[in-house]
Amino acid sequence: MAQQPVWTDFFREPITRRAALQGGAVGVGSLVLFGCGADADDEPSSERSPTTGAGGTEAADAMTTATLTAAIASDVGSLDPMSLGGTGGGNWPSYTTIFGGAGLVTVDPATKEFFPGIADSWEESPDHLTWTFTLNPSVTFHDGRPVTAEDVKFSMDRNIGQAAYNPAFEAGYSGQFEPIVADAEVLDPLTVRFNLKVPDVIFLRRPLFIVPKAYIEEVGDEGFAAAPVGAGWFKFGSHVPDSELTIERWDDYHIDFGSDVGIHPAYVQTLVQKVIPEDQARLAALQAGEVDLVHNVSSDIARQLEGDEGLVVHYLEGSQPMIISINTAMETDPTTGEANPWRDKRVRVAANMAVDLDAIIGSILTGRETPAYGSNTRGFGFPEELQEQRFAYDPEAAKKLLAEAGYPDGFETTMVGPTGRWPNSRSVMEAVAQFLAEVGIRASVQELQYQEVTTRIKDRSLGPLVFFGMSGEDDPGNNFRYNYHSTSNFQNGGPVDITAAGDDSAKVDALIEQSEAEFDPEKRRALLEEIITTYYLSAKNIWLYQPVTVVVTTSGWAWDIWATDLATPEYWNIRPV
Repeated sequence: MAQQPVWTDFFREPITRRAALQGGAVGVGSLVLFGCGADADDEPSSERSPTTGAGGTEAADAMTTATLTAAIASDVGSLDPMSLGGTGGGNWPSYTTIFGGAGLVTVDPATKEFFPGIADSWEESPDHLTWTFTLNPSVTFHDGRPVTAEDVKFSMDRNIGQAAYNPAFEAGYSGQFEPIVADAEVLDPLTVRFNLKVPDVIFLRRPLFIVPKAYIEEVGDEGFAAAPVGAGWFKFGSHVPDSELTIERWDDYHIDFGSDVGIHPAYVQTLVQKVIPEDQARLAALQAGEVDLVHNVSSDIARQLEGDEGLVVHYLEGSQPMIISINTAMETDPTTGEANPWRDKRVRVAANMAVDLDAIIGSILTGRETPAYGSNTRGFGFPEELQEQRFAYDPEAAKKLLAEAGYPDGFETTMVGPTGRWPNSRSVMEAVAQFLAEVGIRASVQELQYQEVTTRIKDRSLGPLVFFGMSGEDDPGNNFRYNYHSTSNFQNGGPVDITAAGDDSAKVDALIEQSEAEFDPEKRRALLEEIITTYYLSAKNIWLYQPVTVVVTTSGWAWDIWATDLATPEYWNIRPV
C-alpha cells in the first residue's frame, strides 16, 4: 500500500467508541470512505483483527436472501450524488448505499490509516501538486462495466466544469475542487493523475463520487439521476418519488469479508426504503410489522419505546453542527423589502444570545446533544477554550444589542427548514422562533421539501434564516470549503458586517487557503483553531447543537455498529437473526 499521507497524523486524540453512545458515522465521499474513533483503553494501532461475517461466520453464511424494509422521513433530493439537488445529507439513502463504500481509498475508523478501496495504490508527489492512483482491475460498476481511469477522470471533470458531454453541469461539490484541481489525466486504463493548482493537505478526504462515464454520456444527467449506477454496496432497483426506493445487494462488491478495515458486502439481499414523513405514521408501520427499521425517530417517541422487548433503540451520536444559517448575501429582507438586518453583526450576536439552547436540548431533544460551534468538537484542531466563549443565553443583553443596531422594536423575518430531514426539526425551529420573538425578532416558520431547500441554499436565494446542518467530519477542512469559505456552494453569507466594524470573510478565506497548504501538523492546528474561533465569534449563524439521531429496529435484526459518528443506518451492516 502507498505511504500514508501527512493527514493521518493530524488528529488531536482518539475518539472513544463508548463515548459515542450506541452510534457512529460513515462518510461516503468517493475519494474516501471514512470513520473515526477508538476505544478509550485501546491504543491506536495499524494492526487489526480480521473481520468475519455475521456472528463470526464466513462470507458464504453471511450473505442472506433477506429483505430489510426501512421507514425514512423524506425522499432523496436527487439520486445523482454530484448534482446540486443530490449534494448533502438529504441524499444519504442513495449515497450511503448505491455509492457507499466505493471510494478510491478507505480509512480505518480506529486508526485513521488509509487502506485500498477502488484504488489499489496511490502516490502524492513531493511538492504535493499531483496525486496518482492505480485502480483495482477487478472493480466493476453495477452495470458490469469495469471502473477505469477514464471514469475517475470524468468524475473529477464533472466537478470542475471540464466534462465535455456537459461543461455546464452544476456540481454540488464544485467548491471543493474548482479552486484546487487544475485537471485530471489518464495515464493508462487503470492509472489516473490529478494535477492540483495548489497543495492540498486534505485532498484524500474530499467528496469525489466515482460515476460511470459511458453510462452518463448515454443517458444524460436526468437519466442518471433517475436510474443511477454506482459501485457501492447496493445497486439501484426502482424509485417512486416521495414514496419508495428499492435497491439490491451488489454481490460483486469489491471489498470482501475479512478485509483489514472491517467493511464487507451487505448482509441483506434487498433493501426497501419507504418514505413516511410523519413520526407517528413511521412508528405505526413499525408496530404493525410493515417495516423493520425506522430512521429519524423523535425524542419523545424514543422515550416511549425504551424497554420494549420487541424493539431495539439506537442512539447515533453525530458531529454535524446544526445551525440556523443566516443569509447576509441578501441586501434586502424578502419578508419586508427593507434592508437586511442580519448584515449587522450585532443583530446576529443578539439572536444567538436570545436562544436558550440548553432548554431546547433538555426538553425537545434527547438530552444527549452537545452545543455546536461550527466544527466537530471532537475533530482535529477544535479549540477547547472556545467552549468558554460560547454565546450565553441573555435576552436582556440581546435586546440592548438590537437597540444599538437600530432595531429597538425588533423586526419581521422568515425561518425555513427542510421537512423530515433532521429529528424534531419543526419543534426546534418553533422553539427558536419563540425565543427570538421574546427579544423582538418575529420569525415565521415554514417547511419545504429537502430538495428545494438544499438547492436554493446553494444559490443563496433562500432565507434570511434556514435551519440546516454543516459538515461534521473529524478533519474540518471539508467543512471549511462547504460552509466557511465565501465561494462555497453552501455558504449563505458572503460579505457581512456591513453596518458593524469589520468583515471577517476575507480573513477566514485567507486562513482556510493557508491551512490547506500547511503540512506541518502543529502549524495547521493553530490555523484551524483561529479559523473556527473567528468564524464562531462572527455569529454568521445561530449556533445550535450536534445532533443525536434515533434509529429503531425490531428485535429480529442485529447491528454491530462499525463507525462511531453516524446519523444514518449502516444498511450494509444490518443482518437478520
